[in-house]
Amino acid sequence: MKAPKLGRLELLGRVARAVETGEYRILPHARRRCSEREVAVPDVEAALEKGRYVPRRDRFDERLASWSYCFEGASVDGEPLRVVVAFENWMLVVTVVLLGRGEEG
Repeated sequence: MKAPKLGRLELLGRVARAVETGEYRILPHARRRCSEREVAVPDVEAALEKGRYVPRRDRFDERLASWSYCFEGASVDGEPLRVVVAFENWMLVVTVVLLGRGEEG
């Protein structure tokens, strides 16, 4: 059975609280991508805080058995980023993509 998808307002509230309190984890895959792409934690937070939610990119993540949600925004330096998050107890940063460098897939 699929976990229920969060509504827009609940999702935005949970993301804002997680960033504000620091109660989130960056999963190993996302850490690797951040390292490869020279994206720092403040960049991820900036994209989540000031970016926009892109519901058409939401996916059910079989591995996490929950929905993942897509946000697109800018890093601290203005680089366009896509950040995908999911929720268990805490918010989980699943992956980070630099947009405009052929990584949009």
